[in-house]
Amino acid sequence: MKSFGLYIHIPYCVKKCNYCDFASVGIGDCSQKTDEITGEIDCLIDAEISELKEYKDKLRGVSSIFIGGGTPSIVPVDQMEKLLSAIDEVARVTQRDGVEYTVEANPGTVDADKLKLYKKYGINRISFGLQSAIDTELKCLGRIHSFDDFINSFELARNVGFDNVNIDLMTAIPGQTTESLLQTLENVTKLEPEHISAYSLIIEEGTPFFEKYSDNPPIDEETDRKMFELVGEKLASTGYEHYEISNYAKPERRCKHNLNYWKRGDYVGIGPAAASHLSGTRTVNVSDTDEYIALVTDGKNPAKETEILTREQILTEEIYLGLRTSDGIDFSQLSEHYNIDLQSLWGDKLKELFALGLIKSAPDMGNNKLRLTQTGMWVSDTIIDKLLAQ
Repeated sequence: MKSFGLYIHIPYCVKKCNYCDFASVGIGDCSQKTDEITGEIDCLIDAEISELKEYKDKLRGVSSIFIGGGTPSIVPVDQMEKLLSAIDEVARVTQRDGVEYTVEANPGTVDADKLKLYKKYGINRISFGLQSAIDTELKCLGRIHSFDDFINSFELARNVGFDNVNIDLMTAIPGQTTESLLQTLENVTKLEPEHISAYSLIIEEGTPFFEKYSDNPPIDEETDRKMFELVGEKLASTGYEHYEISNYAKPERRCKHNLNYWKRGDYVGIGPAAASHLSGTRTVNVSDTDEYIALVTDGKNPAKETEILTREQILTEEIYLGLRTSDGIDFSQLSEHYNIDLQSLWGDKLKELFALGLIKSAPDMGNNKLRLTQTGMWVSDTIIDKLLAQ
């Protein structure tokens, strides 16, 4: 059966981190339950439930659900139950096996009651935003938790019964060294999470880090590359498959929801800034939370952008997204779908890339698949630009 994903965006967090340019809003400690915070969350959830119901017919066949943010785990139990109940009503998750159902959580913002609620409504995967096991690095990033907070949250999730846990890590953090990164990797792999995502810090415009580091990157490119290689080597040695540039999984634990994105499957996005892709048409909701709530409350479509993808755009996306994964791209499939012989078209380029150790097989080896090596993954954007250049 074809994969179909549902993403729900909770933009709220306790405070924005120093590097964050996501569609998120710091609203303080939701456990305080002030009238202002409670009212804000209620308005968002009511709007998201309304938008969700517009897709009721499509979502009965959903194969993965991902509640992301922001920090979904800051939402109090009663308000989260209202949302989860609506998701279950629309998608009937708890009545079907095989649905991968993820919620993102920030260490220190979950407790037993929240975790038990997630389990009750069919959530079977939790993704913790750790970033680093070094407290000074966490403080630099503007994270609200310590490594001990993470350990407590991780153990609590295991005790409640979560047997599919992802941990997000970050490299190229200001002040980070290969030695401190190795310490983080050793501390994390000892816990044996089923999945690890490791992203290199990107200095984005409009963030505190951009003001501080835009003209003086905190980590030089060569060190950044060594950190990428260190992550790959360490995780490979402890049983993780490097199946996408930034993602590593134990056997049979790849993230189905993200794989659906990388394979250009259909998905619906609910909430501010959420994107949907349905049969070659992409829509993106307005990013401002108040504007999103007002539009949905007034019965209006919250989408600010709608784009019908061209054949060329779809082919380019298949190449770009496919080469990010260890599965690569299949020349015969692309030839069948698009009537184009890329293997012949790229012949000389492929020979050069193979000679440089950036792809895994030479074009004359009779292999219909193109995959990047570990080194190739580090410069994937450059490789793809080279292949797609006229």
